[in-house]
Amino acid sequence: MAKPNKKRGFRAITINDKLFNWCFQGIIDVRPDNQKNNQLLIDFGYYEVFDYVNDLENRPPPFEPNIVTPKFVSQSIEMALKLGWDTELKTGKTIIEYRNKKYTLMKKAQQQHL
Repeated sequence: MAKPNKKRGFRAITINDKLFNWCFQGIIDVRPDNQKNNQLLIDFGYYEVFDYVNDLENRPPPFEPNIVTPKFVSQSIEMALKLGWDTELKTGKTIIEYRNKKYTLMKKAQQQHL
């Protein structure tokens, strides 16, 4: 997988003196700076509102936060670390969900370490 960089929409963020790269494309994708194939995906219930403009009855519940901020990403990374996200894995995908102001670990990566 290609290295995330600013040209591809990834932004840098530092948590506990460790560098991460993140981007938002419907779901928040976070990668440790030293492991580009180790993903943390943060699902906070985002959906495209315009998809439900004419179908209000089937619209999913509102998502929170309404705007993805570096502060929310930072809090989410810290919670993922507490939930057991291993940033030293060579490859893997960890998924957490944020609903009603609570985080839930949906899938934990289990791959080989370096």
